[in-house]
Amino acid sequence: MTAGSLLFAYGTLQDPAVQTAVFGRDLGPGAPDRLSGFRLSHIPVEDPAIDDPQITAETGLTHYPILIPTPDAAPPVPGRLYPVTPAELTAADAYEGEAYRRVRVATEAGVEAWVYVAAEG
Repeated sequence: MTAGSLLFAYGTLQDPAVQTAVFGRDLGPGAPDRLSGFRLSHIPVEDPAIDDPQITAETGLTHYPILIPTPDAAPPVPGRLYPVTPAELTAADAYEGEAYRRVRVATEAGVEAWVYVAAEG
């Protein structure tokens, strides 16, 4: 498989069960990295029956992690880099929903990657 991009995952997209549900495959271990300029927050799962019930059941989460841009000196957010195809990014867009937007970032290792951050703020 040819990867088209890198995805920086810091939350549920690191979970192999979620990856399989979203992408149809386990993305493997990924490469550890960190991201500055954001703080980690959480948003509630709106409705486990409406949010993907399979993923909600797999993770058992009541809140999803979300990155908020910050000008403050916040600790870097740890995550993992995964190679993904354009089709997989489209699948991730659908999974993340309206609360998130996909943006390009440079990680602490100097790698260009996509990441999902809060749609507002």
